[in-house]
Amino acid sequence: MSDNPLTREGGIRTGSDQLLGWTGRGGGQNYGYFLSAGADRSIGTLPSNDFRRYSWRSNFNWIPNSKVTLEAGVSSILSQAQLPDNDNNIYGYLGGALLGSPTTRRDDGVPSQNGWFGFNRGVGAIAAIENQLDTRRNILNASATYLPTSWLKSRFTLGGDLLNDEATRFFPKNAGTNYGGDLNLGNNTQTRIGIQRFTIDWINDANKSFGSENQLQVNASAGFQAIATRTDNVGATGQGFVTNSANVIGNASTTSANQQRSDVRQYGWLAQLQVGYRDRIFVQAGARLDDFSAFGQATDPILLPKIGVSWVLSDESWFPQSSLLSSFRFRTAYGTTGRAPGAGAALQTLQAAPYATQVGTAVATEAGAVPLNPGNKLLKPERGIEYELGFDASFFSDRARVEFTYFNKTSLDLILQPQLPPSLGFQANPFKNIGEVLNSGIEVGITADMLRMKNFQWETRVNFNTLNNELVDLGEVAPFGTLNRFTEGYQLGSFVSKRIKNINEATGVVTVADTFEVVGNALPTFELSWSNTFTLFKNFRVSTLIDTKQDFYIYNLTDYFRETQLVRSNRRLDPTVLPARERLRRYGNPTAGQPAFVQLNGTGTTVDQTRDAYLQRGDFVRFRELGVTYNVPARLLSKFFGTRTAAIGFAMQNIALWTDYEGADPEVVSNPTEAFGVGRTDFLTLPNPKRALLRLNLSF
Repeated sequence: MSDNPLTREGGIRTGSDQLLGWTGRGGGQNYGYFLSAGADRSIGTLPSNDFRRYSWRSNFNWIPNSKVTLEAGVSSILSQAQLPDNDNNIYGYLGGALLGSPTTRRDDGVPSQNGWFGFNRGVGAIAAIENQLDTRRNILNASATYLPTSWLKSRFTLGGDLLNDEATRFFPKNAGTNYGGDLNLGNNTQTRIGIQRFTIDWINDANKSFGSENQLQVNASAGFQAIATRTDNVGATGQGFVTNSANVIGNASTTSANQQRSDVRQYGWLAQLQVGYRDRIFVQAGARLDDFSAFGQATDPILLPKIGVSWVLSDESWFPQSSLLSSFRFRTAYGTTGRAPGAGAALQTLQAAPYATQVGTAVATEAGAVPLNPGNKLLKPERGIEYELGFDASFFSDRARVEFTYFNKTSLDLILQPQLPPSLGFQANPFKNIGEVLNSGIEVGITADMLRMKNFQWETRVNFNTLNNELVDLGEVAPFGTLNRFTEGYQLGSFVSKRIKNINEATGVVTVADTFEVVGNALPTFELSWSNTFTLFKNFRVSTLIDTKQDFYIYNLTDYFRETQLVRSNRRLDPTVLPARERLRRYGNPTAGQPAFVQLNGTGTTVDQTRDAYLQRGDFVRFRELGVTYNVPARLLSKFFGTRTAAIGFAMQNIALWTDYEGADPEVVSNPTEAFGVGRTDFLTLPNPKRALLRLNLSF
């Protein structure tokens, strides 16, 4: 017995993208302007998935005299996104379909689950959930540049970034049981987020050449930067409405509200000196002094120095001249970085917890609080120390070019949240500086003009990088984390499991480790992309892009949940689908009264701790894009309303995928905001769609 309620009820559709853009520029002798406007719309592959965006931008510059330049710019973006419920969500299309059972299917019209997870919760009920985000963003900037002399320039800039989000999540009132519990009475949650960021930049540059041939160039810069960010997050929920059309919060039978607000200041002083000799040797040294208010208390500023050297060796007279090696530039750099935590991360906090009191027959609600986070007064910024070493070279009269970089970055005082014992009574884990992390690897780019003919050119480019990510030191903190674990000597957030040691198919006993062991990386250690551009008859261009990521794992929580929690998967229900050994590996010993898995110490454990089968390799190769562009010859455009250039393009994206991953797509991430990018989990997540794009570019 099988059923696909998504396709049966039209839950999957063909999406579309539409994009329209316009740009224009003009000006006079001492002024200029630039204007742009755009509108785009994307219709997703699921119902109630629609995105609209309108944008415009203007820049203006005025040069009142030879020493002063004034510039100003304004841009605005309005967008509206209707989002389908997805990922870890029982009110989503994928959750409803993949967690339902075909045994509940019926055609007689009687209210039922009808193959879905929820009662009366088919495509119509899910599409009726309003999940919308309206965004308004305005970016403003103004600057003045003053040149008192030919070698000195001072630039002062003011900027503002004003973002307002309005989020709505509304479950309509219904007579049945489309949703869970009181949601069927109508539930409206409104969220308003305002983020205001203002910046001040003042940079002074001095450029001077020295020597009889101006062979020594000196550039010195110094300046100041300040950033102020204010965030205000207000939410309100109303439940129980008379009608769905009158669903403002004030009309609800019960209401609640919450608010979060933060103000963060960051100040920085910077200085840099660059000395160049004959445009071939360059030495650059600089430093930043940054101070943050995110800690909620006075802290010492953090000094971030840097130094770099670049030398074009091939310009030296003693360098061997050869058509094989056309040019060669050596470069190396040392630098430091700093990262502050979120606002208030160091503070001890409480959470509101109202409680009821009674005096006689009178019942009242009093304000109360419970511990939330113990805070950490000793918290300080993370520090990063990075070294780079590399070269840029060209070969065969510049027909082949190579860029190579080796990087080695050590992050000190890493900010992590080790788990507290629940008995301490805090509901959140404090931030602590407890770690040292090493990131090292190489980045390589190779470009080659493979063919240069009159009517045919072929250029190819390969980019690849490696990554060695290692948690070097945890201080006195024991390894922590369950599925993604932080352990010295391994990658951040490596996947762990009580790994299977032996499977006895005769007895059904599956022996596993009695401690968590690393299964694999959450971050790829090798990435490569290969692009090609073929130009035919000067105006016809074909481009391709193939990429790959290797040596990483994904937690296939979709299969885990369907096979071991809500048993809905054909793999679990039909004993003939999987070989006996694979069933034991996934589900353990099926014998009643016996533990699913037996640890080496003789005690039993469950699939909650032995997830080898669901921690799956995510290595893949993807044919990312194939594009074709035709540049219309100028002689054909002269009669078309003053058109100067025209290009017609067609592209296909996500054409093919080669992977052993058992889910739909190894690139999906259910929670992209997970710290350090280690939350690589696929749980009822929509895979990347295939796309076909048609583009027309005109200039007048």
